[in-house]
Amino acid sequence: MFLKNNKYSRKALLNKTVLITGGGGGIGYEASRAFSYMGANVIIAEIEAEKGLESQRLINEEYNNHNVDFYQINISDEKQVDELYNYIIERYDHLDVLINNAAVVPMGAIEKVSISNWDASYAVNLRGPVLLTQKFLPTMKNTGGIIAFIPSAAVTPYMAAYEIFKSAQVELCNTLFEEIAGTTIITYSIAPGFVKTNTAIKAVETVASSLEITTEDFYKSLEEIILDVELAGVGYAVSVVNAQKYNGQMTSSYQVLLDEGLIIENTKKQDNRSIKVDYDKLATLFTSIANIFFDQYQGWQKKKLFQKQFIFTDFKKQMGVSADNFKKQLETLQSQIQDHQWESFWSSKESFIKLQCFYEHQRELLKNYEKDVTQLTNDTKLLNNWITILQDIIDVLQSSS
Repeated sequence: MFLKNNKYSRKALLNKTVLITGGGGGIGYEASRAFSYMGANVIIAEIEAEKGLESQRLINEEYNNHNVDFYQINISDEKQVDELYNYIIERYDHLDVLINNAAVVPMGAIEKVSISNWDASYAVNLRGPVLLTQKFLPTMKNTGGIIAFIPSAAVTPYMAAYEIFKSAQVELCNTLFEEIAGTTIITYSIAPGFVKTNTAIKAVETVASSLEITTEDFYKSLEEIILDVELAGVGYAVSVVNAQKYNGQMTSSYQVLLDEGLIIENTKKQDNRSIKVDYDKLATLFTSIANIFFDQYQGWQKKKLFQKQFIFTDFKKQMGVSADNFKKQLETLQSQIQDHQWESFWSSKESFIKLQCFYEHQRELLKNYEKDVTQLTNDTKLLNNWITILQDIIDVLQSSS
């Protein structure tokens, strides 16, 4: 096993109680294995009894922990969720971790997917996580806990019936994060990347056919985000160990494993870049954009309550990370650059691209809301300048990758 080979702690989640929906197969099964390896009490919530029981048996035999439980459930049924809640409270006293992993995956053109399949997708991919969250949230407010959502990153042609409801989990998580501020509950979203599970392989056949391309071409288009099924599941489990770090954010299994040092990003060495990069100029560009954001952040803090909430929510939606956490990232980079440590900077290209997109987004909003022509001109000029600075940084990162 990956965690065993990397000598990961067998006590990282000792005696924590974890409920993982759809834990009987694919990524859910691998996550259940990882949780069991770390010493957690694992409840596999699975609609298919045969699959759930077999997964329970295999994992318990593998580690001889006998800490994996199976509970058959349709998570879209409110009565069954109530019964599951009572079962967990009676047997385990409380729940520490809820992983909303279960999914159904209807594929096809919007008009060709039957309304019953749309309904089924809503029921499992969104209604189920809402029911479970509603049920366990009150007790978690007393005991603390972690609620993780498993979304899809973006809506894609011929995948709408699946991805619309999975993507909605991000907004559910974002709203929950704001509502539970000040409690000991942690919530975040973690995307697995594209994983070749049996379910995914069948889905790809439908989507590739609809796009009129081969399945090989489809897989090639996703090669940068394809992840081994075991690593995707391990990512879920490791994210729980470091949950505080991801609170209120959207991350991925790959990023979690990278953060923990369990995998190494394939990037060129700094020595190879030093020949063609003007580090003094790059440091000046970074300092400029960092100071711009710091000033902007302070300005946002002074806004009226609802204005501030709108800005911070919009920022997080566009960036995938809260303004607070992004500020901390920039401060860390700033400190590292001052010490001439550039390693983390090279892996930050996506953050700079997202920030540029955010400023472009702000520029579009400005057109609709600013009625003063002079102010509109000045603010647009300012945003264009920020976008240009970011483009200069991005150009260097792209040319050096």
